[in-house]
Amino acid sequence: MFSQDFQKTYTMVNSAERMNIIQQIDTNVIVSECATGQRKEWWTKKHHPENEIPKNIYLLGQGTVRQLYDQYHSRYHTIEWDEFIGFTRELIKQKIMV
Repeated sequence: MFSQDFQKTYTMVNSAERMNIIQQIDTNVIVSECATGQRKEWWTKKHHPENEIPKNIYLLGQGTVRQLYDQYHSRYHTIEWDEFIGFTRELIKQKIMV
């Protein structure tokens, strides 16, 4: 089971690497590793890196998950903690947040 490290300061990959990852998602070279994610096509639908929430998280830069959440909340709009950590979880699995 995957567990986020809430103490770690995450950084985002550079934009060229992010675009490479997006291309791999778009061509199904990489997909969510969990059965639910595969069945619901998370990475091409809700958790696609070009969608509003994942893209806005990426644009925040670096920080702990909590710091990124606080920045997101003040910069964009209110989002529930559980929903936010779902997006960061998938960005970490996609290797966009490292």
